Amino acid sequence: MHPYDFNREIQSERLLLRKMTLEDAVDIFDYASDVQVSKFTTWENHKNIEDTLTFLKIIMQKYENNQPSDWGIVHKETNKVIGTCGWVYINESHHRAEIGYALSPIYWNQGIITESMKQVLNLGFNELDINRIEARCMIGNLGSERVMIKLGMQFEGLIREQMFVKESYINIKMYSILKNEWIQQRFPN
Repeated sequence: MHPYDFNREIQSERLLLRKMTLEDAVDIFDYASDVQVSKFTTWENHKNIEDTLTFLKIIMQKYENNQPSDWGIVHKETNKVIGTCGWVYINESHHRAEIGYALSPIYWNQGIITESMKQVLNLGFNELDINRIEARCMIGNLGSERVMIKLGMQFEGLIREQMFVKESYINIKMYSILKNEWIQQRFPN
């Protein structure tokens, strides 16, 4: 897969993005068990700590295989994992990737995901030779959609009944940003 090392940590003003470990299970369960968090995701809220450990083992296997995955978002002030962010996939042939994220509701509307995803976009465009980064959200997920807009992503359209999630076909909104657009908004003339 892509030669990116998830052992590397990424820092922003308030956040540390780092590889997750089994020791993060309690922090992750705190928000992954909340139905508000899983409402607009493909996964069900975690019912018990075993669900969280299963999730972490899948992520850790991706780290071991150097596959695109998520970092834990650590709030520097509390030193707790408060969410995840990272790669849904990276398509090296077409220089394209998709991002995803989840966050504890305690930290919603504080710019946490926007701050962390700026770091991920910088990495993708500046180090991983990605030209197009996509993000998708279910209709009604206004918080996620606001993040995409704040990142400078463009709405491309509605993908009708693209996914079968939680016993329903769901419509998905597609956003993207190109490398030249990212550079332009970061360093305008």
